[in-house]
Amino acid sequence: MIFKRIINFLHLWLGLLSGLVVFLMALSGCAYVFVDELKPIVYHDRYFVQPEQKAKLPLSQLLAIAQNELGANIDITRIEINNAADRSVVFRSQKNNPDGLTHWDYFEYYYRVYINPYSGQVLKVEDTKNEFFQLALSLHMRMLFGEKVGHYVVGYSVLMFFIILVTGIIMWYPKNWKKKNVNESFKIKWRAKWKRLNYDLHKVLGFYAFFILLLTSVTGLVWVFDWVHESVRFVANGAQVVPTTKLPLSDSTMSYKEYSLDKAYVQVQSQYPEAYAYLIILPKKAQSTLNIFSYLTDWNRYQRVFTGFDRYSGQLLINKTFQDLNNGDKAFQLNFDLHTGAYLGLFGKILSFFAALLCSTLPVTGFYIWWNKKRKSKKVIKLLSVEN
Repeated sequence: MIFKRIINFLHLWLGLLSGLVVFLMALSGCAYVFVDELKPIVYHDRYFVQPEQKAKLPLSQLLAIAQNELGANIDITRIEINNAADRSVVFRSQKNNPDGLTHWDYFEYYYRVYINPYSGQVLKVEDTKNEFFQLALSLHMRMLFGEKVGHYVVGYSVLMFFIILVTGIIMWYPKNWKKKNVNESFKIKWRAKWKRLNYDLHKVLGFYAFFILLLTSVTGLVWVFDWVHESVRFVANGAQVVPTTKLPLSDSTMSYKEYSLDKAYVQVQSQYPEAYAYLIILPKKAQSTLNIFSYLTDWNRYQRVFTGFDRYSGQLLINKTFQDLNNGDKAFQLNFDLHTGAYLGLFGKILSFFAALLCSTLPVTGFYIWWNKKRKSKKVIKLLSVEN
């Protein structure tokens, strides 16, 4: 009985504390899970170009066009290149303020410049800070707070939700597996009165979404808490402490001229010509490397190759595929795809979408169960006081 009371107490009060955040995270997760599929449709004019029977302009020339569009005081940090002939090249510029209290204070600026790679025409300068899908992501990750506040609001809400899931499955588990109890645990009585229907929606739908939501919450915690990240690495590495793969550094003492972006991109493209897309991380510091990620498929992000070049000499410093990583690094690289369901392709994303949609109902139905019990208790107390 003591164990049951503890389980009920944790499930109720952690649910009440985290309910609103979980509700908003679930809905924003629904909006963002198909972002890779929806953005090219919603923003077709900036993502697609008419292919031409000529070579695309060098990246360095396109970079200069994007930089001129944004101005000298705004640094471009990333280049996104889809390998299809009819896609634009996207230049991303982002600067964060770690002390910002809100989403709009946290991003000092955040722009994407879409350029036609054949003509150099600027298709769109997007204020990404106020773009719908970015707002949905910021709501999901930080509740539209800055990192300093949002990190803890979301992090501890997800931790509470993880406990709610565990306590919920304990409460759901039938006392015995007789046919009547099994039916009540797996089926919703659609013709029942609203209170009973609401209870079934909370209990039964919670069970069906349990395993996906448990995976989603754990993978979310990996990004929030270092101790969760290290625990997952420890387990993945067979209960051994294996250091993370260290990134190489450029030799900033060299007197060579800075290495050409075009040469590095051509080298990677020739090595992985069938890649779906490439992401180029431009070096920020003197010892930073020029890093290029080659995404080998369009349906996940973990199957990628990481290539790093010395920014001065152009020397290839690292070239690692997913298979080259240790198990701990593999687990972290898989984290995004496990979180969004992309590990199973479109089918996995659909499962994650409906699990998130069901998740958004749980705080609502749970609150209604608690509210009804509270009202019922008040009525009982009132009747007892009248009788006395």
